[in-house]
Amino acid sequence: MDRLRLLFEEQINVMPIVENLFLLDQSNFRDEMKKRNFHSAIVKVDGKWMKFDEGDETPSPIQEEDWMEPDTPLLMAFRMLIKRRRYFIKDEQGNPAYIVTRTDLDKIPLRIGFFGLISLFETHLKELIRKQLPNWEESITQNRLGQARNLYEWKKARGEEIDLVQCLQFGDLGSVFSKKQRFRKFEPNFSRDNWVDMMNDIGRLRDALAHSQSHLGFSWEEIDRMIVFIRGIIDREDPIF
Repeated sequence: MDRLRLLFEEQINVMPIVENLFLLDQSNFRDEMKKRNFHSAIVKVDGKWMKFDEGDETPSPIQEEDWMEPDTPLLMAFRMLIKRRRYFIKDEQGNPAYIVTRTDLDKIPLRIGFFGLISLFETHLKELIRKQLPNWEESITQNRLGQARNLYEWKKARGEEIDLVQCLQFGDLGSVFSKKQRFRKFEPNFSRDNWVDMMNDIGRLRDALAHSQSHLGFSWEEIDRMIVFIRGIIDREDPIF
């Protein structure tokens, strides 16, 4: 699982979602921005590159906080774009070459990153069940347990090397850790409502991503809270249940 975490959290950087930056001239940059429906641009003014954002009166100097490094991990770039609408990125020669904006957050690479992180979370919870909860079957309904067993038998008949825990649905995992308030081992301040609501939201987001829905059903800020929640569980030392 560590290799998967490395892939989603470090090795996939922001570059798959950036756009090429059109460098504009002082003489006609407003017309060009309107024609191209740009909200931000870099403009050459008296031989120097300046920034201009929609609503500004004139171009202004580019500040350090306007730049993002090209090797910024994708999920880190996501969090940065929640706080700031756009960033510019330099090429290998140090010239302004790319732009990434909040609009780019809906692109496929980031959706893959979200789904990958949720899958890591799912795998983490299943590993905790295998290692520490031998009587987990008592924590879900007979109907849900029956569905898991049916899936297990079907996969086993196909020759797949699998166990019953692997056949649990995401919602089943929430139920297992809701039983006996096991979720408090992750965070003592969690309430049952907090746990159930967050797990339901993550499950809905997972389904929306899996089915490539055009609208994920959550704001970027809400998705960020889910990521913080997931990271808070998978990054800490495994609790003893």
